[in-house]
Amino acid sequence: MRINVSEEGSEEVIWFKERFLSDDEIIEHVVHNPSSTLCWTIHRPKRGWYIRIRAPSFAPGVFIPLIPVPRASLQYADAALSFSSRTSLPSIPEPEPDRPSISSVHSYPPTPPALVVQPPSPKSVQAKLEEIPKNRPPRLGQPATQVTQFVLTPHSTQVAQPTSNSFFARALSVLKNNRPSHSNSFTLSRVPTAALLSPPPSYTSNLTPVSPTEISRLSTPRVAPPVLVFHDQTPILTVRSLTGLIEIERTEEQLLGVETSFWVAVALTYLEFLEEREVSCSA
Repeated sequence: MRINVSEEGSEEVIWFKERFLSDDEIIEHVVHNPSSTLCWTIHRPKRGWYIRIRAPSFAPGVFIPLIPVPRASLQYADAALSFSSRTSLPSIPEPEPDRPSISSVHSYPPTPPALVVQPPSPKSVQAKLEEIPKNRPPRLGQPATQVTQFVLTPHSTQVAQPTSNSFFARALSVLKNNRPSHSNSFTLSRVPTAALLSPPPSYTSNLTPVSPTEISRLSTPRVAPPVLVFHDQTPILTVRSLTGLIEIERTEEQLLGVETSFWVAVALTYLEFLEEREVSCSA
């Protein structure tokens, strides 16, 4: 079974996913079609349940697991899955005239930013050398990254009842509404790190105090705008086939600093999870 991913309005395949079987696992390859480069592998057991995503560059035994969202989580929804991965660390540039410019490079794991440095004058070099302690070697800068949590959540939209009383219109409505999730559409969003509430300034001491429950609610991390949205466009009477549109928010993608193939691999993985869950629920 092969799934192709193309640019909207084009028949040129950019990525494709195909399945292989090993002794113990179902392994799927996400391949960049123009270069025939293996980008990601998706691993599931023949017996039991887990979903693991790996890149060929990962060390043995290293993977990104997709796990069910606990019911106690604020991001819980039926069939929602979560995962964590290393992304770029967003930072606010400081207005320093002599600071070297930085251009971001998107890959996974996020690569160190490329630095463009103007050659310094001899006097400035001497000044910098005097600032370095003689008993400690200078430390090389590390790329600013962090572990970010993401959540995959299905859509569940109820289909409006038909205005026509014809048998076909009523039958089509029943077919649509009897599907377990009505659609395989879903979103992929990051979970922002909870911001700590700072104490109120002194001039607000006479205001009504905030209860601990309210503080907990205000400090709750909210799901950020989706990095990716999948729109299920499969006709309702289609059998064993699926058509849809993957929409990626480029601003959010650039903020995270992870290459597009990763989001495509996650989307195809979750889409297959929803399809198999729908089949098992209807069986």
